[in-house]
Amino acid sequence: MARKKPDAGGGGPNWLDTYADMVTLMLTFFVMLFAMSSMDSSKWQKLVMAFAQNKQSTTVVQQAAPTQVPIVSAGDNSSALSESGENGGDSISSSKASGKMDFDDLYEYIKNYVDQKGISGSVEVHKGDGYTFITFQNSIFFNGDSAVLQDKGKVILDYLSDGLKNVSDQVGEVRFYGHTARVDSEKTKDNMAFDRQLSSDRATNVLLYVQYKNIIDPKKMVSEGYGEYRPIVPDDGTEAARMKNRRVEIYISKTGTANKSLDDIYAQINGSDKTAAGSAP
Repeated sequence: MARKKPDAGGGGPNWLDTYADMVTLMLTFFVMLFAMSSMDSSKWQKLVMAFAQNKQSTTVVQQAAPTQVPIVSAGDNSSALSESGENGGDSISSSKASGKMDFDDLYEYIKNYVDQKGISGSVEVHKGDGYTFITFQNSIFFNGDSAVLQDKGKVILDYLSDGLKNVSDQVGEVRFYGHTARVDSEKTKDNMAFDRQLSSDRATNVLLYVQYKNIIDPKKMVSEGYGEYRPIVPDDGTEAARMKNRRVEIYISKTGTANKSLDDIYAQINGSDKTAAGSAP
């Protein structure tokens, strides 16, 4: 008698179950990818705007960074100014001016900084009719026989620039004066040329550092070097007198004010109508 074959039933082959499971998993996977690709449009716009603002800020900083200054100090073959305005860790830190100021507030702004930092012996601030006049001893900005601006000098100029920025529309002119001191009574022609050039380079380099801030119209800025010929104390041959006479001065006038000569400024500072002691004839 022949054996009866078992009934296979209505099910399909076993591989079909595995295939169906795989198709289901793939469908689930694609659904998950589609769900993850969906993004809130408002959040996307905020993200794009944030990247755009960051890129713009970076571009502005790069454009504002000063390049190496082409002024070379007398007797020094290196560049006259460094490429950076950083203070290099100097103990004198820069504070920032906040808010809009009147021109007459500039004197108090600078004077308070000088007093707080305890540098009144090296930096003198005077207020006149429509101007502020600042005298910096040479050691604040430069080493001996050099016109390379030091980091501690940059810190003070950073602070001054912050104040100028807040009164830039009220500034009529900014003048930078460089002065050296007599070392010996009989100078050769070469030494006289060095003396003149050094004082001029120092004034120019201080001007350029402020000019790179782009806060004052360059047409309003002037630098002059007087060498040893405008001392503020008589040359008595002492180092104390030489230190006093080695200096950089900054004259800042208010718009609409008649600019004063250096002799007039000295006379007002000394409270006299006479030319300051020791001025050149």
